[in-house]
Amino acid sequence: MAEEPVRRALLLRTTMEILRDAGTKLSQSDVHEELHRRVQLNPHELSLDNSGLPRFDRAVGFHAGDAATIGWMSKIGGWSITDAGAEALDTYETLDALWSELRRQLRDVDRRRKEAQRDLNDVQQFIADAIALVEPGSWTSHEDLAELAGTSGIQVADFLAAVKVANSYRVLEADGSIPSEGQLHFAYRGSPGLRDRLIHEGLAFGVDGRASQGQRLTSGALKELLRARAEETQEEAPAPAKRAWMVRGSSVDGYNLVPEWQREGFVSLSASQLAGVAPDTSYEELRQAVEEGYQHKSYAYREQRLAEFDRFIRRMRPGDLVLTTAHGEVFIGEVTGAPAFAESEHGLSNLRRSVVWHNADRPMSADRLAPPVPALLQDQAHVVDLTEAYEQLAALTVPVAPPPRRELAFRPVTSEFAYDLFMDRDELAKIADLLWEKKQIILYGPPGTGKTWLARKLARHLTNDMDGAVRLVQFHPSYTYEDFFEGFRPLPGGGGSLSFELRPGPFRDFAETAEDDSSTPYILVIDEINRANLAKVLGELYFLLEYRDESIRLQYSPDKPFRLPPNLFIIGTMNTADRSIAKIDSAMRRRFRFVELHPRTPPVQGLLARWLARKGLPAWPAQVLDQLNMRIEDADAAIGPSYLMDLRIYQRDDGMGRVWQYSIMPLLADLFYGQSDLEERYGLAALRRAAGATEITSEPEPAASEPSPGSDEEP
Repeated sequence: MAEEPVRRALLLRTTMEILRDAGTKLSQSDVHEELHRRVQLNPHELSLDNSGLPRFDRAVGFHAGDAATIGWMSKIGGWSITDAGAEALDTYETLDALWSELRRQLRDVDRRRKEAQRDLNDVQQFIADAIALVEPGSWTSHEDLAELAGTSGIQVADFLAAVKVANSYRVLEADGSIPSEGQLHFAYRGSPGLRDRLIHEGLAFGVDGRASQGQRLTSGALKELLRARAEETQEEAPAPAKRAWMVRGSSVDGYNLVPEWQREGFVSLSASQLAGVAPDTSYEELRQAVEEGYQHKSYAYREQRLAEFDRFIRRMRPGDLVLTTAHGEVFIGEVTGAPAFAESEHGLSNLRRSVVWHNADRPMSADRLAPPVPALLQDQAHVVDLTEAYEQLAALTVPVAPPPRRELAFRPVTSEFAYDLFMDRDELAKIADLLWEKKQIILYGPPGTGKTWLARKLARHLTNDMDGAVRLVQFHPSYTYEDFFEGFRPLPGGGGSLSFELRPGPFRDFAETAEDDSSTPYILVIDEINRANLAKVLGELYFLLEYRDESIRLQYSPDKPFRLPPNLFIIGTMNTADRSIAKIDSAMRRRFRFVELHPRTPPVQGLLARWLARKGLPAWPAQVLDQLNMRIEDADAAIGPSYLMDLRIYQRDDGMGRVWQYSIMPLLADLFYGQSDLEERYGLAALRRAAGATEITSEPEPAASEPSPGSDEEP
């Protein structure tokens, strides 16, 4: 018999009805006691979860928190229903309707909070620094912080509700009232109540329930405190990070507006169908205005306009850099004002921001723009975020020569490096040249040829052993695009809730690190690259691997084009014993150079013999390995030298016998399944006789174990 579910919708509605009928605050235990009387709980609801709490108890507490988040309930100083909650009970009369509305509003809250975190990404630390100065007995408001950070009070409130920032419970509404629970972080809800906590700290509240304005730290007071702290610590005063933008003006419905921008000192968008919106408008309010004003346009057009208006109205701030181009010339200025609507001919420039242009009379050539700006400018939107190139653009506004940059280059392959790897320098230099020219290579060959070992050694050498410049990932059959590049990951929330957050994978993290250090080569080693479904893992990155100078919009973050930095290189490794190289399609082959590592060809040919000679060991193991590979007709099934490049083998009488019996013969048995004469053809004794190999006449001196080229450890 199927287990009965926890009736979440029923428990939520009954809880809200209990609070409505009570007309006063109730304790959680009182609510549960009344709920027992009104609802006949099923066995599953009464059973205990893993934490020892009845499942109905957990569900009621969890969803009461959800109701508080959207403003239907309050849990401060006891549980109570709000006017909005009572109205919801009347409006949504069925269990399913009330539950669906709760989930819908929660999704809206979650979206707003994520937008706030995204939009305030570059000022989060600044906001936290300012809040840290709000000491016990004082308070500030969302609006004060917004004025400092150049954003809106709504966004600050949404951000603080999503992210726990120390002291943020001292951030109130501008009139001194306690924020609604939907604007409080989960940690600051519940008993004994926020007001009691603030009163205990020395904050005075009037009979109207509002904090004293005399104890408020305004934006001006906070700015002065930040300055004083900077003087005391002899550090630069924190300031919100500035952004950079490109606004297109050379072809607006066929008109070049840039000369007018230069003469009158502004930058603009055509917004003839957009009703006047306030500078502190919320994203949802802006969306609604776009939907209403441009309802005659397609969905895709409205989404594009919404993104542009969002950047121009909500995200652009005074102090940001703005760039525009016309006829191959680049103009850079600084935003000085808030967005405002103005009359303009044909409605081509009616949404404006004032700008001080730095080079209106001396435009620079677009050729002076270094990466990543040219790639970013390929975005066809009217407003493009150039913040990642802020430092470069800011330097262009200062008439001083930039410091000399180190040229991007590989560290040369030296004879000493080749000697340490027991390989030929020219062969290693050829591999390095292929990597530099194509930026992507694959080392392929049978097992034991040191593919991963060589990839890591070569990567470290070419990057001059720079910290963090080499990273290894290993592909496997269940590896996906979300694992490799980016995807949505579950994120535990307050009250047991679960949301999903877009998180970068190792490749995107590594690419962005490389982008920030353009004069250093960064090398990603992808071990066992052929084990994964490459089309599934790489997705649209296939395009970028071939067209390195282009950018592309990504499936999970289409708002900003992505490109591969020119200093990012890839070395893949591929085992050919399972014939999986045959599964590599022509598109993949075209994007990589393939370098074979095989016991019969350089640079692996003779590797074991050189290693044995260098270690003062007899040469017969190399002769035996050569004899083995001569008998294996299938080149992909050859055995590499790394199986025998371990000093521990030669420190015991039965060392060769053990590695042959437990490492090499099982591999051959798998490769040549069904052959009955394996021992006669490939056994150690038979091969030694065929090679004319002599016994080891003396044991080498005991030495520390040395990993083989097949190992990922350092020698």
